[in-house]
Amino acid sequence: MSSAAHMKRRLRERSEHYLMQAAMRDVGKDAPSTVKAYRDRDGLLWRLLFVPVYRRLPWALKQRAMRSLRMTASGWRAPERRPREPWRPPPL
Repeated sequence: MSSAAHMKRRLRERSEHYLMQAAMRDVGKDAPSTVKAYRDRDGLLWRLLFVPVYRRLPWALKQRAMRSLRMTASGWRAPERRPREPWRPPPL
């Protein structure tokens, strides 16, 4: 694996990890608990900078960045849908 491919994989893994942690924290923030949530000091840059910026960016910009870094599947195209249209299986 080339170093560029390794860096892209690492970037994707870390971003997914901290976005998932933020989502779990948001979902559980109003749930009653008997213990205080553990706050690790690792990833302060990711939690305090990356996650808030990522959440504020429009989807078109995120998609363009992922395509330019070639972090999406090649040869696959998402089915055309309009906003608020439910998912349906592709025609056979």
